Amino acid sequence: MKKQTFLAALALSAVPLTANAEINFSGFGSVVGGIALDDEVSVRDYTDDIEFKEGSFFALQAYADLTEGLSATVQIRARGNDDWEPEFTWAYLSYEIDPSWRIQAGRQRIPFYLYSDYLDVSYAYHWISPPSEVYKAPFDSIDGIATLHNFNVGDALVDMRLYYGQEDFDTGTSSFEIDNIISAVASVNYGWWTFRTSYTQFEISGDFGLGQLVGAWENTPFPVVGSDLNLGEDDGNLLEVGVLFDNQDWLFLAEYMPSAVEKSIVGDYTPWMISVGKRFGSTMFHATVGEDKVEAYNKNFLQVPRGVDAGLDALIGATQGVLDSNTYTRPFYSVGMRWDFHPSVALKVEYTNVDYENLGNQGVIQTALVTVF
Repeated sequence: MKKQTFLAALALSAVPLTANAEINFSGFGSVVGGIALDDEVSVRDYTDDIEFKEGSFFALQAYADLTEGLSATVQIRARGNDDWEPEFTWAYLSYEIDPSWRIQAGRQRIPFYLYSDYLDVSYAYHWISPPSEVYKAPFDSIDGIATLHNFNVGDALVDMRLYYGQEDFDTGTSSFEIDNIISAVASVNYGWWTFRTSYTQFEISGDFGLGQLVGAWENTPFPVVGSDLNLGEDDGNLLEVGVLFDNQDWLFLAEYMPSAVEKSIVGDYTPWMISVGKRFGSTMFHATVGEDKVEAYNKNFLQVPRGVDAGLDALIGATQGVLDSNTYTRPFYSVGMRWDFHPSVALKVEYTNVDYENLGNQGVIQTALVTVF
């Protein structure tokens, strides 16, 4: 279906536009290779066999000025780990009410993070990609509307945004529906500094493939435990607070993103990171430390009596295993280098170490060529 949609879009691009709109094309991409340093552990989805598809992708963006404040933007992205099937990541109309205020409608990026506006454009930041231990939302776009307003307060530029929409996504083994997404974003740029915060709330429904376990709990006096293992219009929220300093010599950023899905196995997330970089001409060296911390919701589960019934104890044991796999603390650090050897291409090399509670410290090495065109 995605291929058919893409071919249809190409066919439409050949149709003359009665509005005679000028279409401007741009693109970006990354060719990434990576290998984990242990033959038994996968780190950031890399194994001990060198892999070039996992982090590689290319995207093409088209922008058309339809005059009188109206414009259209379309972005198509193809990822190696999706077998290079193209998908529309952006497809929206934008209307400029005045030079400082516009409205967007359609498919667009939802700004969870400090780098959300150019999340895929690796050329725009120092990492090969933002740490997946922190930037871990399973989706990054919504279908909906947004209002964007910016203004000056003295020497500071203030950017205010409000989004509303929904999104469906498939992980390959499970499908999820997210409705009533509301996101508010505020950022202030003052000189070399940027301060940013966002808050997002939503309703999520889905299936983690735990149907048998959920059904077993429904046949006990504690069906609420089964409900906690599933997602049925559960309320979720995500808060982000970030600060960035970049004077083209030194770079510093810190970001903290607590989030939760209430009364769900998803539970509470409290990831954070701090990153520092130093430029030496066309080369930059950087280091990042952070932590991915997750705690599955288990309050109703803890109220189930133990040692009363053998069958119930077996069910408790199976559920405990699921909860344990969704409760962990994983500190990580990375060091890397970026070399801008070409006006539109950069070479990046990174080493990342993740401390898994049961497996100890595990490392992965990645290298990438990133470009804009």
